[in-house]
Amino acid sequence: MLTSHPTGLVRAAALPSGRIRSVAGTVGVLVAAVLLAVSHIYVTIPLVPAVAGEYATTVAAAGWIGSGFGFAFAVGNLVFPTVSDFVDPRRVMALGLLAVAGTGVVAGLAPNLTILIAARAVQGFVAPAVPPVALAYLPRVVPDRFRAMALAVLSSCFLLSGILGQAWSLSIGAAFGWRWSLGGLVPLLVVVAALVMMLPAASRPAAPGSFRTVLGTLAGMLRKPQMLAAYTGAVAFLLTFVGMYVALQASSAELGAADPVTGLLLRLPGLPGIVVGLFGGLFIGRWGPHRTGAGAFLVAAAGLGIEAAGGPLWLVLTGSAVFVAGLAVAVPAAVTLVGIASGPARGAGMAGYAFLVGAGASLGPLLAGALTGAGFAVTCGVLAVILLVPAAAFGASRRASA
Repeated sequence: MLTSHPTGLVRAAALPSGRIRSVAGTVGVLVAAVLLAVSHIYVTIPLVPAVAGEYATTVAAAGWIGSGFGFAFAVGNLVFPTVSDFVDPRRVMALGLLAVAGTGVVAGLAPNLTILIAARAVQGFVAPAVPPVALAYLPRVVPDRFRAMALAVLSSCFLLSGILGQAWSLSIGAAFGWRWSLGGLVPLLVVVAALVMMLPAASRPAAPGSFRTVLGTLAGMLRKPQMLAAYTGAVAFLLTFVGMYVALQASSAELGAADPVTGLLLRLPGLPGIVVGLFGGLFIGRWGPHRTGAGAFLVAAAGLGIEAAGGPLWLVLTGSAVFVAGLAVAVPAAVTLVGIASGPARGAGMAGYAFLVGAGASLGPLLAGALTGAGFAVTCGVLAVILLVPAAAFGASRRASA
């Protein structure tokens, strides 16, 4: 995944009591919860032109329905993992899903852009009550022999939601209008919130830390080259992922995808790349997180380079698949590096990582919007250069730790 916050992993021989007792059932509910929460980062990417048209404003102004969500999402990633150390994480996740549903209704009914942006910002703040808390909760209730695979599956949701969120908007928005894309997920959010409360109970961390403690610990960690490398990658992940898809949406007509069906087809090549991320653990076990991370970022940059080069549509789509595959492998490498650098303060390290991932998600639409006039190729080229920074940082941190 892009985030986690296990302040204390409890080894379990079997799932504690709960109405949903199987590992598959537990992971399935958490996957649904994370997909529903995180997809709201991406759900507005195809909607910006329609929103701008309805409110008679610029595309740049309407783009804040995504960036406002992203900034608030970053802050929420610092708050809710700490809250879940003191409150039942199932309750935190369930209330988070209900809050996302409620703000979705407000956003769908917004009479003007100001209220829409405000509703999206509140939604962005409450959405992190699900993904980082789910990744902290899962290791406490899943037996050891299933834990690595369960975490890998849950981690894949953070990029998969990017494809599914846009697919939802493209299909529902085309059929019923953009407002239904924001409010139409409410029934699913309510159902999954109820299922979350049926999950097994989890024991709490031995020594939960306060919000102030998290911030103080983070300040000390920033002196470590390994942590700086991982945090550089954290900013780059969704900055480039969201930025590329925003640019893709803006250039859809140029690429021959003016209607929703072909627009959806442009996004499908990302799915095989996300599957590659499930094997990230094998790459890390063989080459270590530094080499794996550096190589994965270079692969992602190369994919953007292929997209920037243009040419036949199939070549652009191939570049998209390579880009997503690189990011999908870089994510577990960065998470592993955070765990190594954090030591016993893993929770604080992961909270900072999650905050920066959210910050990157907010910066992606702004950067892509600023580069819109330059064209899709230039935007992909700039994003490729950005990915070279974490690639170099991962390589340098390996030398520093040798």
